[in-house]
Amino acid sequence: MADKIREDGVVSAEGVARAGTRTPKPQTHRAQQKAITQGLRKFFDTVASEPVPDEFMALLQKIDGKKESDA
Repeated sequence: MADKIREDGVVSAEGVARAGTRTPKPQTHRAQQKAITQGLRKFFDTVASEPVPDEFMALLQKIDGKKESDA
């Protein structure tokens, strides 16, 4: 029985429970790694495309102002 890995890289509870009971075949392991990598990239791409919050930008500008006055 194959581990349950969704297209977005999430492993089902059944897959996690069985993961420690046997050594996956190299081909299965590569498929799992690819699914995990794709899921992580999709997640981080989503985060990276979000706008920077105004509060964070104000903090960065405040820090930059202190650096300029120290120079």
